[in-house]
Amino acid sequence: MKYFSMSLLLLFYCGVGSSQVPADNTPMNEIKILASHNSYKKRPHPKVLHFLNKFRDKLGPDNNPDYIDYGHLTFSEQFNQYGIRGIELDVNYDPDGGHYKRRRVNLFLLGQKQRLKGNILKQPGFKILHIADVDFESNYLTLQSALKALKAWSDAHPMHLPIYVNIETKGAHPADESKSLQYLGFANCIPFDAIAYSNLETEIRSVLDSDQLYMPGNFKKGYKSLRARINASGWPLLHEVKGKIIFILQGNNQDIYKSFKNPVMFYYGEENDSNTIFLLRNNPLNFEEEIGELVSQFIIRTRADSGTIESRTNDFSKWNAALQSNAQIISTDYYKPDDRWSSYHVKFPNGLFELVNP
Repeated sequence: MKYFSMSLLLLFYCGVGSSQVPADNTPMNEIKILASHNSYKKRPHPKVLHFLNKFRDKLGPDNNPDYIDYGHLTFSEQFNQYGIRGIELDVNYDPDGGHYKRRRVNLFLLGQKQRLKGNILKQPGFKILHIADVDFESNYLTLQSALKALKAWSDAHPMHLPIYVNIETKGAHPADESKSLQYLGFANCIPFDAIAYSNLETEIRSVLDSDQLYMPGNFKKGYKSLRARINASGWPLLHEVKGKIIFILQGNNQDIYKSFKNPVMFYYGEENDSNTIFLLRNNPLNFEEEIGELVSQFIIRTRADSGTIESRTNDFSKWNAALQSNAQIISTDYYKPDDRWSSYHVKFPNGLFELVNP
């Protein structure tokens, strides 16, 4: 009975079953987790996809409608049912409110409304969407609602593995590349400046408690840089980051944010930057050795699949390369299969996580 009760307790804290629990003295860079890509996103309405496919040849290879034909469950479902421990949010700046209230592709679709009911998109604040006016369906319309969902789950599972939150600050939309789309009322992207980044930090802090956040200042522990801390005393151990949420910035005008003192977010940078501990290596194929040589000094984010290609072809080659590389954050759109195409989906053999050096 005692053993059974302890098992239930571990399930409650971790949020998903696992055949093992990492020891508290495991360095944080020795734990591999599964992350979802564009984690907030819903699949576009079938009428939108049908309309875009009519112009497939004119859109060009980078704008193939197939690439956006996927969607995700809510955060709690991802965390509880599939062991996801990393999410990605596309954050769009909207200081005055209403910039993203219209969904202009619906202008061409019979029966599809250009505006949502209610005032949520009219309010000032950061909005969560993939591609303005085209791929806008989201489980969380605002950053605040996404953060509240994240906090609610974290509060309910206080001993969880750290959750990595990839923040991509958007810097372009289709209207920024087409005057014709601007004429039709498609929204330009509002670039991130120092005020935007300051507001972004304020919004994060307004929802998440300071003891839930693990920030660069927590990592440094008085050292001059993040790398100096690693070189002097090694990586933080799991007991230091358990139950924490770690934000990592990727995106528009990132150099502005690097000048912030006492920042909330880490950032994806370059190897020669003394304050970079996170690196992007999104294609693991044929780069397994290169990534493997970096994992002792950096936490690497790579991808198991992209653009629905692996699901359509049932191709596990990138996933296998990602595993072999020992990248610590492996991003996927397919923790569950899309039965329209194949049984392709990825997960760790041991459930929740894998150790880099078991």
